[in-house]
Amino acid sequence: MKKMVKKHPLAIRWFHWVNFPVLGVMIWSGLLIYWANDVYKIGFGNKTLVKFFPQSVYQALHLERHLAEGMAYHFVFMWLFFLNGIAYVLYTIFSGEWRYLVPNRHSFKEAWQVFLHDLHLRKEKPAQGKYMRHNGWPIQL
Repeated sequence: MKKMVKKHPLAIRWFHWVNFPVLGVMIWSGLLIYWANDVYKIGFGNKTLVKFFPQSVYQALHLERHLAEGMAYHFVFMWLFFLNGIAYVLYTIFSGEWRYLVPNRHSFKEAWQVFLHDLHLRKEKPAQGKYMRHNGWPIQL
């Protein structure tokens, strides 16, 4: 019978899942800001080769100019993103999870072995750890 092994503590999973909708809203609000004044283009001088959103896109989607609304959402959700990031950093420091984020003396050798294995230049599998799989199943150290 298959058994699910949780590799990450509940707090880390929550910090990452909070970021998912927050970043979605920030991307949407960033597009509202961008659509309010579409100044970015590829070209030189007065000659425009490509605009990222042609006028036909604005007309087809009935996009209005929402600069203030986009900025308001962007700044509110930026603070949520910032506070969630600070909480994540503090949690990793006080829980000891930071040890998994910082390379150790074996990290570069293991990365090289993974690189060679991925290029099919090395047949044997690299060393398996917390973020690796063993026989297709996640393992917990």
